[in-house]
Amino acid sequence: MAVDLLIVGDGLAGSAAAIEAARMGASVALVSAAHGSSDRAQGGIAAATLPEDSPRLHALDTLAAGGALCDPSAVAMLTSAGPETVRWLESLGVHFDGGSAREAAHSLPRVLHLGGDQSGSTLMTFMRRAIEREPTITRYRARLQSLIVDESCGGASFSGGLTMRAGATVLATGGYAGLYGRTTNSRISNGKGILEAARAGARIADLEFVQFHPTVFDGIHTFLITEALRGAGAILIDEHGERFVDELLPRDQVARAVAAHRGRAFISAVHLDPDLLRHSFPNFVRNCRLAGIDPLRHPVPIAPAAHYTMGGVVTDLDGRSSVDGLYAAGECARTGVHGANRLASNSLLEAAAFGRRAGAAAAGAPKVEDASQVRRRPWRRGSLTVAQVGDVLDSAAGVLRAGTELKGALAELRSGAVSSVAADAADMASMICAAALARPASIGAHQRRDEADRIAV
Repeated sequence: MAVDLLIVGDGLAGSAAAIEAARMGASVALVSAAHGSSDRAQGGIAAATLPEDSPRLHALDTLAAGGALCDPSAVAMLTSAGPETVRWLESLGVHFDGGSAREAAHSLPRVLHLGGDQSGSTLMTFMRRAIEREPTITRYRARLQSLIVDESCGGASFSGGLTMRAGATVLATGGYAGLYGRTTNSRISNGKGILEAARAGARIADLEFVQFHPTVFDGIHTFLITEALRGAGAILIDEHGERFVDELLPRDQVARAVAAHRGRAFISAVHLDPDLLRHSFPNFVRNCRLAGIDPLRHPVPIAPAAHYTMGGVVTDLDGRSSVDGLYAAGECARTGVHGANRLASNSLLEAAAFGRRAGAAAAGAPKVEDASQVRRRPWRRGSLTVAQVGDVLDSAAGVLRAGTELKGALAELRSGAVSSVAADAADMASMICAAALARPASIGAHQRRDEADRIAV
């Protein structure tokens, strides 16, 4: 089967790319295994839409959160595109809640929500309706197996015997936080797209930068507690009811404070208006009650969990990778926007803005020559189950890291032989640990306990 454009992943980045390409006249195959992280997003989309705000101020906040590793041109493009991206989404029928909220490390309120703390699922409902209105987009359900690559990328093979040839391919497969044992992500966010791009020879960078969400329910069944709740006035307290951190610091700083705190940590919203909680944070209230806690009356136990990944396939501002015919957008791409640490709610903006750019560039690019090979690089695999790989990442590449632990993890991940599914997990985890080991200095979301007082340049 052949199409003009193959898009792997149907989250916000993939959907935006598909719509943009279809409107340029391209035939598009949109292939995904299941819904990923976009549907799970609770926070909204950051954009400078208020009169007192500006893309420049948004850019300054983004650069500050990302340490010294953001690409200023990518940040400028992203923040300048914010207001127009909001208008584009509204043209698709998206209805944002009224007003803008302030979230951690933003200097002004600029986060637009949809359905309170159900922004991701609400937004993706609108996006799927928009895709249904585009007759040149065809959807498929299948798991990515391999990219079809010779000197260029000419499509991909999938589960169920599906092989899709394409003039250009856009990876929008999400990040790799789902590999961790403790995560806010779906297990489908396992880095498969990044891994196959690496096997095809694409340049990969910044895999050590894993953002841990500081407020995830600490119980048998974890769930994310949106950062917007802290923006609305919820506080972080210890078992004695004492605050121990400024809740509106950048996410990496709050996560470190919670991880390093002795004893249990809690988020408390008991002092907030109950009607505000019920109306603006229905997921929070519902999930807490399902766990046996009434958040209107009692603090909720929390601990950090792997949430978002800044590393991935290196691209230019139009999503082009170092392999001809292969593009990437969204969390699987490393655009340079996030640097060492993502600013809250920039992820949905990046997915929409860069997804559109990648779709347009891929649809308008000269078609690659037919690629006839499925390239599989034979890597050494760890003798571990997928769950054990997650445990290794939690212990060695978590909020706080050390060289000795990372070396031990790499040795464990690279020994023996396992099933193909676990092998992919072990290969991806090896890449994460190797990247973390190669950066001995602490910066942003990457913190080394053994090099605590070294400064990254």
